[in-house]
Amino acid sequence: MMKKLTSRKLVTILVGAMFILSFAGIAVSQESQETEVKKIAGMISDMMPDIGQIIVVEKESGKAVTLTAGLDVDLKNFNVGDHVVVEYTGDMVIKSINKEAEKIKE
Repeated sequence: MMKKLTSRKLVTILVGAMFILSFAGIAVSQESQETEVKKIAGMISDMMPDIGQIIVVEKESGKAVTLTAGLDVDLKNFNVGDHVVVEYTGDMVIKSINKEAEKIKE
């Protein structure tokens, strides 16, 4: 009888520990996704200021990427045709955006 009671307690503790660890794993994975920052250099091909979105066409690949301004990002100093360097998160939210100086041809 005593062995059965001890094994039940052990199983209960193990299940509880696994439950707690599963939440810790979720928290760590969400944190790592938020900190993943990508960078793109290209030209703004379209702007939707009412919803805070821009479309940037990457300089090297020609791929168009739709990005949304983060809370601390102001897009009012940017226009269609501007060459920019944008850092953004995996969920396509702009962390920073800067105009890229165009190279002068000699």
